[in-house]
Amino acid sequence: MKLRVLFDIFLILTLTACSSMKQTYIADEVIFYGEGTYWNVKYIYNPELYEDKRVNWVEMELKDLELSQDELSTIDIEFEGRDGVITGNVGDMITKINENVITFLVGTVNTETYKEDEYKITIKFKNQQDVIRMRLLH
Repeated sequence: MKLRVLFDIFLILTLTACSSMKQTYIADEVIFYGEGTYWNVKYIYNPELYEDKRVNWVEMELKDLELSQDELSTIDIEFEGRDGVITGNVGDMITKINENVITFLVGTVNTETYKEDEYKITIKFKNQQDVIRMRLLH
C-alpha cells in the first residue's frame, strides 16, 4: 500500500514538472490569430489590461463584406479556452466597428495565459457558422 502511495506521488510530481516546463508565461502583449472561411480573428492578450480589468480585446474581420451597426445583433459567438467558455451576442457587447472589422472586449477564459495556448471561437452570422482556432502569431 505504501509503495502504491509513493508511486502515485512520484507520478503526480513527474506529470506536474513535465507540464509546467512546456508552458511559457506571457509578460508582454501578444496576439493569437486564426483564419476561418468567413472571418479572420485576433485575440489580443495584454497582461496589464487583464490584471486591471480581467478583459482583453477580440478583433473580428468579416471577409468580402461590410458590416453595419445594425448587423451586430445578428452575430453570436462562443469563445473557448483551456479553462472555460464565454458565449454571447456581439450586439450586447461594447464594440467598435470600422468597415468590416469589429473590436470588442471579452473576459479571459484561461486563469493563466501561455504562449502555447490555443483558443477556439465559433461565430454564427447570417445562417453560417465559422469555427476558428487561434494560435500565437509570431
